[in-house]
Amino acid sequence: MKKNSHVGNHFVQGSGLNQSGNIPLLFPIRSNETEIVFSDETTNHNKTLIQIRSVAVDPFPPFPLQVFIFTRDSLFPIIAEIEGSSLFSEGNTRAFQVEDFWFLAIRFNDEIGQREAAAEVFIQKTFCIDG
Repeated sequence: MKKNSHVGNHFVQGSGLNQSGNIPLLFPIRSNETEIVFSDETTNHNKTLIQIRSVAVDPFPPFPLQVFIFTRDSLFPIIAEIEGSSLFSEGNTRAFQVEDFWFLAIRFNDEIGQREAAAEVFIQKTFCIDG
């Protein structure tokens, strides 16, 4: 019997007038807490593109953010830092491509505890379902 396969995409993205492409979605990040931004509860094999940018939250500049990317086949997450910026308008962007993505968490470490941070996130998950 021949299997039917279906390839699809899921997106975590924002929207806007006259905008198209990879429009990021804004996530406020509480200080000194690890925020789960997206979790994939399916068991489908996938390849996932993740784009993250630290953004300013007025009156604060973009701060460094810790990123934790968990995959189903590893006990240890991919850990990376998105650099902040002393400029108030632009933070830094990092992109990752992973296989069998499970969930994404972001942390803003704030020694003062009174500042605010945010991340713009775009995720494209490509998956295959055999029927």
